[in-house]
Amino acid sequence: MKRRILLAAMPLATLGRTRAEAQGQQNLKAEQGWSRPALARIGTAVAYLTLRNEGGAPVRVIGASTPAAEGVEIHESVVENDVARMRPRPDGVAVPSGGTVRFEPGGLHLMLMKPYADLKAGQSFTLTLRLDSGEVLAVPVTVAMREPTAGHSGMNH
Repeated sequence: MKRRILLAAMPLATLGRTRAEAQGQQNLKAEQGWSRPALARIGTAVAYLTLRNEGGAPVRVIGASTPAAEGVEIHESVVENDVARMRPRPDGVAVPSGGTVRFEPGGLHLMLMKPYADLKAGQSFTLTLRLDSGEVLAVPVTVAMREPTAGHSGMNH
């Protein structure tokens, strides 16, 4: 009889931990989402942003989507044997507790695959980040020639 009680209680304990972890995920903030202008016929565009984790546990971004493109992939620019290369990050990107991760030119970035239309300066779109917790984070992205300056983007989420 005791075994049944213990086994029945286990899912509740797991549920409680998952709920607490999910509450911690809400501490992920996205700032300064921006994308360079791009022609749809080129087949790719790029988006950048800064992620801040104000929670007590690491958060992993495992994917993204946008209504502006057919798909989004997490990529990283690296130099190997004096050759610059871009490689996908299929396992996503971890944002440590209390840490910041920047998606920026020459480093981590979000590749927009097959944009549906040209991205023109002054336009905006939403990028939705998928977290390993199952949660999502909507990020407004402004199309601009260069990164918006801190405090002037109005994109703190």
